[in-house]
Amino acid sequence: MSVDSSLAITQLDALVSTLEESVLFLNEETGVISYSIGGNHWLHPASLLGKPILEIFPESAIANLKGMLDKAATDGVQSVEQLVRPESAPLLKASGLHEPLWLRLIMARSGNGWVLVLRDVSEQKRLSRKSGGQSQRDILTGAYNRRTLMPVISQAIAQAQRYDWICSILVVDVDNLTAINDQYGWDAGDQILQQMVRGLDKMKRTADFLARVSDDKLALFLPETNREQALLAANRVLNLARETPIRVDDLQVSFSVSIGAATLLGVEDSAEQMLARAEENLMVASQSGGNRAEGDEL
Repeated sequence: MSVDSSLAITQLDALVSTLEESVLFLNEETGVISYSIGGNHWLHPASLLGKPILEIFPESAIANLKGMLDKAATDGVQSVEQLVRPESAPLLKASGLHEPLWLRLIMARSGNGWVLVLRDVSEQKRLSRKSGGQSQRDILTGAYNRRTLMPVISQAIAQAQRYDWICSILVVDVDNLTAINDQYGWDAGDQILQQMVRGLDKMKRTADFLARVSDDKLALFLPETNREQALLAANRVLNLARETPIRVDDLQVSFSVSIGAATLLGVEDSAEQMLARAEENLMVASQSGGNRAEGDEL
């Protein structure tokens, strides 16, 4: 090896050591031959040496990795975002992965081998889930957001009060969503919310209005619906949740919801008061064990 080549390798090693990302250097057969952990201090990859990356990552990532290898060989650098859970990636778990993480995997050809960069994008994912900005729609589910819901139901309530109509609202909360996220990763919670919105969108009437009002809560406004009808609708929503488990990798994950219902009380009632009562009734349902609906007391 020439002096210039040795100097270039030394400079490359120094550069790699300054990166926040972890870097795995792979041979032609994609086995790990060296590494730099970067800012991912959870990673202790010595046990990965010699292991092919298709054995390191979960089965759900295999298709992405194969596609990246094929394209990187001809089209240059490739990247993909992948949710990785410890229970689905035993080798990574043994190397320090103790919680689900979103990783951006960046693959490039390097001489007779490959370079795979692991960038932790979990925080960006978390922030993007919370960012709705000034838009009318929730980014994750496509449902309307709380800012859009309030003026809609305020106007509908004003009309109901004027013409002596009735209306109700349901607030739907996924039971134990934090625990589900902790066990299966945010992707599981996201799937549940997306699935509930799709199911409710098919179930609701044309005049009903569906919105996501917080991280784990959905609201369904029901015009021309009294208390008994609202509770019947709530039971249909309970059944929707019970009958539609999600799939996470090879696992079937069941879930339930709790529901609080509130019905217009009269001319002094308001959108804010109805929503607050629905939230109070939801709390009763949740504290009573969940998987049930509670409405206004008669």
